[in-house]
Amino acid sequence: MSELRYDPLQRRWVIIASERQRRPDDFINPYKVTSSPEKCPFCYGNEDKTPPEIYAVRRDNSSPDTPGWRVRVTKNKYPALSLGDEEHNLQPYGVYGRSEGLGTHEVIIEGPDHELGMADFPEDLTIDILKTYRKRLVELRNDERLKYILIFKNHGSIAGASLFHPHSQIIATPIIPRTVQIELLATRGFYGERRNCLICEMIKQEQDEKVRTIYDDGTIIAFNTYASRFPFELFIAPIKHQAYFHKENNTTLEKLALCLGNVLKRLKKALDDPPFNYILHTSPNKEAGPAYPGFWNTLDDDFHWHIEIIPRLVKTAGFEWGSGLHINPMLPEKAAEFLRETEI
Repeated sequence: MSELRYDPLQRRWVIIASERQRRPDDFINPYKVTSSPEKCPFCYGNEDKTPPEIYAVRRDNSSPDTPGWRVRVTKNKYPALSLGDEEHNLQPYGVYGRSEGLGTHEVIIEGPDHELGMADFPEDLTIDILKTYRKRLVELRNDERLKYILIFKNHGSIAGASLFHPHSQIIATPIIPRTVQIELLATRGFYGERRNCLICEMIKQEQDEKVRTIYDDGTIIAFNTYASRFPFELFIAPIKHQAYFHKENNTTLEKLALCLGNVLKRLKKALDDPPFNYILHTSPNKEAGPAYPGFWNTLDDDFHWHIEIIPRLVKTAGFEWGSGLHINPMLPEKAAEFLRETEI
């Protein structure tokens, strides 16, 4: 029998359709693509094909916008948002509202190897990427116009990647995106009722039950979410409470790199390198100020940064779009067991 599962973090229900149960190997990647490195703007020697370098991790004293980098950050050549001298100004338009497309859109090029995906990155490269995330978050939070900074990765064309070369992106906005706002409201409400962090409680329950946990080294945990919207949806978070990714120390980032390598290798081997979306949710920029005075008073205690990994194995159809109610044909406990048993 199907069951409804409630996700308190997103305040949404998910249908787990057990009578439509599919085997884990039914989800092996049907969308695998290949690409040639020729003329790739992210490869060594093609630095002039991107906007100027904002930041880079380099092996030597090589000059900006030349080979020699390990991680390289540039503005997106076709940005969704851009930043000038203007202020964010929400303007009414009848019953609607509008504002200028104020914000930033950056690309983090993850190593010079065109073919190597994050599942196979050497540990030190993943650490450099995570430290780059931290550095860019610190820098962008200095602009009080930017309320939220989202870091994400699209792996594979079905997941939205327009270039094959491994990269992630940063989009900073003057507003709090809806999905993040729902999480902020859920965690704030839970803290107000129980004086504890909702995500800390989720982690404790997953550690107690163990049936959905993929990885737990005492510092970082990865598990299939109880109310997974999609097959093999993963949730990764530090076990110790921390609201801000940019405040994590090097040791935690090193542990996170090991976790990412482990779970992404499992996904790659178990499901033949599936397309996926990878999203980092951290706390909003408090310097930008909340919409209502005092709204973020408990933010340090109620929010908990985390990463969500969503393999793109099934299509979102009319019912899901029309209702917001997802139908997941893969029991999360079964997905977790399948990944745990995958040898890497």
